[in-house]
Amino acid sequence: EVTLVLDRSGSMAGEKIKQAQDATVQVVSGLDEGEAFNVIIYNNSIEVFSTQPVRKTADTEESAHRYIRNTNAQGSTNLHGALQTALAQPPTPGMLPLVLFLTDGLPTSGITAETAIRDLVVTANPFGRRVFTFGVGVDLNAPLLDGLAQLSRARSFFVLPGESVEGAVTDVFESLKGPVFADATLRILDADGQEAVGRTQDVLPAVLPDLFEGNRLVVLGRYIGLAPLTFEFSGNFHGQPRTFS
Repeated sequence: EVTLVLDRSGSMAGEKIKQAQDATVQVVSGLDEGEAFNVIIYNNSIEVFSTQPVRKTADTEESAHRYIRNTNAQGSTNLHGALQTALAQPPTPGMLPLVLFLTDGLPTSGITAETAIRDLVVTANPFGRRVFTFGVGVDLNAPLLDGLAQLSRARSFFVLPGESVEGAVTDVFESLKGPVFADATLRILDADGQEAVGRTQDVLPAVLPDLFEGNRLVVLGRYIGLAPLTFEFSGNFHGQPRTFS
C-alpha cells in the first residue's frame, strides 16, 4: 500500500510541480492490479484523493491521474498536517503501508517545530507506516527528513537542482517490491547467550530499516571490552519469523 504525499506549495511552481506530478502518475500506474494507494496534496491546507487507500483498478487509476494532473502550486507548507493525515489513515489489511513524502521546502504553516514533526512517526503512527522522504532542492531541513525516514524504518532521498524528480521517485518505487526482511530487531549477546550488558555504545541506526532486495544493512557502534559478542538480528523474513546470528 502506497500513499503519495505531494507538496504543492508556491515554491514548487514550474518544472518541479510538473516533474512531481509525472512521478506520482508513474507510481500509481506501476502498482499491480489490486494493490492499494492514496494521494495527499498539501500546501497550507491538506487535501486527499480518498479518505483511505483504495485498490487499484482501471477506474481508480484514471481518477487518480486526473486528480494529480489538476494540482497547482501555491500557498505555504503545512508539512506537519500532511504527515499527520498520511499516518492516521486506516491501512489495507495484509499490506505493508508505505508513504512516499515529497517536499521542496521548510515547514512554514501549521505546526512548524522540528521535534513535533519528527515525533509524529513515533507517537502518531498507529499502523507502523514507513515514511520514505524525498527532499527536492536545497532549501529544506535535511536532518528532519532523515529523521522521519529512519524512525519509521524507511530511507531518505534528496534531489538536487537540475536532477530529475520523476526519475528519482520512480527508481525508488521500483526498488520497493516488498521487503525481504521487515520489522528487524537487534540483540547483543554475551558468550552465554545472555544480554551483553554494558558492552556497546553509540549503536546506529537506533531503529533498523526494512531491507528490500539488493539493500545492505550497516550497523555502527563502539565495543567496550574484549570478550566475544554475538549480534542477533530477528524479524520477518519473506513472511516468516527468522533470526540471523
